[in-house]
Amino acid sequence: MITITPKACETIKSIVAEEKKDDPIRIVFAGYSCSGPAFMMAFDKKKDEDVEVKENGITLIYDRTLEESLREATIDSVDTPQGPGVVVKVKSASSCSSACAGCH
Repeated sequence: MITITPKACETIKSIVAEEKKDDPIRIVFAGYSCSGPAFMMAFDKKKDEDVEVKENGITLIYDRTLEESLREATIDSVDTPQGPGVVVKVKSASSCSSACAGCH
């Protein structure tokens, strides 16, 4: 089950309102970093093979093949130089001590 933190809910709702979108938010596999699988999010249309999750007025979708990877995922808010955003954190990801840019 994917959990969305309260702060991430606020951030997502703000982004949805700013972008004036009513499409669900798709979670996609973005590759591997040194700390494990990485995911991105974007507005998209639902497909037949998608899993749909609704939480606190937010609709998330993702391909069924990602179900195991996202089983205990958390969507959390982050502050970046470009402003607030959200990140998908998965339980299987480990922390790393290297200085690579892929760590999250």
